[in-house]
Amino acid sequence: MRYLRLLFTFCFISVLSACSVEPEPINFGNDHCVYCKMTISDPKYGAELVTDKGRIYKFDAIECMIPYFKENPETKFNYIMAVAYDEPKKLKRVEELHFVKNEHFKSPMGKNLAAFAKQPKEFESLDWKQLKKSFN
Repeated sequence: MRYLRLLFTFCFISVLSACSVEPEPINFGNDHCVYCKMTISDPKYGAELVTDKGRIYKFDAIECMIPYFKENPETKFNYIMAVAYDEPKKLKRVEELHFVKNEHFKSPMGKNLAAFAKQPKEFESLDWKQLKKSFN
């Protein structure tokens, strides 16, 4: 009986951990953008959406993530994340980031858009709400 209880507890914990709804790091050079199908290769750009059911969508650039996000208004996303240009390879919540549109930043899809963890002093920036509103 004790063995069965232990086995049940182990299975229950395994099922719960398998259903975790967490972001995962982008595997640069191997993962592909769900929107444009390009390989995600530049560690200064990238984005990720994670649904409330744990489905993960990866993007090579913010300019691919925003249209996908807007085209799926019925989907609940637990995580909306982007790579910070000033902290390569690190996904951060978009609410924590500052977004800059400037030709200095050659983003993968050509919109010259970069996200920053720290407010860049030399460029005017937008927050997430402003960026979504301004994005075509």
